[in-house]
Amino acid sequence: MDKVVRRVTVIRPGGEASEVVAAHRDSPAVRRVTVIERGDDDSGATTVYRQSRRRRRRRKVSLWSLPLERVATHLARAQMVYAREILRRHDDSNRRRRDGWLLEAPANMSESARRAYNEARKAVPFRILPKA
Repeated sequence: MDKVVRRVTVIRPGGEASEVVAAHRDSPAVRRVTVIERGDDDSGATTVYRQSRRRRRRRKVSLWSLPLERVATHLARAQMVYAREILRRHDDSNRRRRDGWLLEAPANMSESARRAYNEARKAVPFRILPKA
């Protein structure tokens, strides 16, 4: 790799600016090195080094509390869906009409609650709750 690669550009995910870093292959910042050859006829990219994928760590939840944790997670997601949906509907109502949020508040709350209920249904085993 050292014969082909002179420098490694480390691009951090999340929209931050990329840095030009002289990094070695064993550096934790380097996951993959791709060499892009510029030429007149055929320009191509070849991967010189690729770090093996790390194993996912097993979550630290005991076997008896796993269903409870799953229910709690689904209910928390349902609350997030409710909040996100009611804010979106609030903004749409205000865009359509002056003081529209006040006029459409009951409908916005009921529709947002319906969406949250459908998300919370996933917490119940065997999908025994009907879809709203």
